[in-house]
Amino acid sequence: MTDRPPEVSAAPPAPAPPESGPAARARPAPAPGLPVGEMAIKRGVVRCLVCSIVSLGVYGFFWFHQYRRRVSAELGRTDDAGLHTAGLLVPFLNYYIAYLLWRDIGTARRRVGLSDIPAFGYALASVVAAPIVYCIVASRLNEYWDRRTGGAATDAPFTAAERLVTVVPPVVFLGLIALVVAVAASGS
Repeated sequence: MTDRPPEVSAAPPAPAPPESGPAARARPAPAPGLPVGEMAIKRGVVRCLVCSIVSLGVYGFFWFHQYRRRVSAELGRTDDAGLHTAGLLVPFLNYYIAYLLWRDIGTARRRVGLSDIPAFGYALASVVAAPIVYCIVASRLNEYWDRRTGGAATDAPFTAAERLVTVVPPVVFLGLIALVVAVAASGS
């Protein structure tokens, strides 16, 4: 009987064999040379929808600005996200500006091997079903970030700016209603 510990091999462990089959295809490596970091964040469709409803639609401008900036950077473009977001307030121009973002998301999706999105069809459908189109595009964009990062895209934190954009509009709206009621009550 000995008190010596068992001998440990000094050789490093053999590398794991590369994955093959559907599991490997489901998680492609991130595109080389492109930053991942802050750009590859996702916002859940339900979260976006709830924030849009609570904010009386104002959250949609926040979402649009955030992703116009990110998608433009992904494609190496210098689009002015602020100007595009402000353009959403102009009737008819807003559909064209949304079309531009949808088109660029489709371009980015094609670059990582995903299907294109029908940007023109989505722009037309936005006339009568904007919330539905918004949810579809948000899910397609999340799918892009997952593919682009090999599954490493993170859920966006609920930032202070996002909280403000979600909470301030209904507070202001309710304040205005209270003011109108108070003025009407004092006048009678």
